Amino acid sequence: MPPKAEITREKVLNEAFDIVREQGMDALTARNLAQRIKCSTQPIYSVCGNMDQLKEDVYNQAIDFALSNMRSYENEHNSPALNLGLGYLQFARNEKQLYKTVYLSGYKSFDLNQDKFIGEEMFTASMRHSKRLNKIDEKILRKIYLKLSIYIIGIATMINTDTIKISIDEASNMVTDMYEILLASENITRND
Repeated sequence: MPPKAEITREKVLNEAFDIVREQGMDALTARNLAQRIKCSTQPIYSVCGNMDQLKEDVYNQAIDFALSNMRSYENEHNSPALNLGLGYLQFARNEKQLYKTVYLSGYKSFDLNQDKFIGEEMFTASMRHSKRLNKIDEKILRKIYLKLSIYIIGIATMINTDTIKISIDEASNMVTDMYEILLASENITRND
């Protein structure tokens, strides 16, 4: 008789992440996970405690994956902030279920008066690379970031759901135009 495969927390988390990546958060059940690992549900509960905690861990892993994915988009002609925004759009296009899990599932909600939004620190830090924004008050920078994020999320959602067909160049132009509009609304000109 072959030895039983050891069920570790890492193995369970990796398999759970793969289920969510392929099918979405709704597909993550103890039964589906057990079938995938080829075990009963008992070892899953033994190493993870409960499904709520496992889902929270998978959601956090999905956020980390999304942010890493966004950072990987590079175009030397773009600012770091624009590259992140375009990386966001690429993530929406290439990782359909993870995008839906992180941004459309309602799994976690954010009170923007109390919480930092997903990737906020990364995006605002990249915005500081712009000569126009490196000395702008933090509140104004956050306001620009949030408005731009909502715009990008709208485009990304339409890309993710195949509502629109748009090239990365077209999306880049749209995001760049909105970025300039938002800066102008705060009286931040190219000469600042």
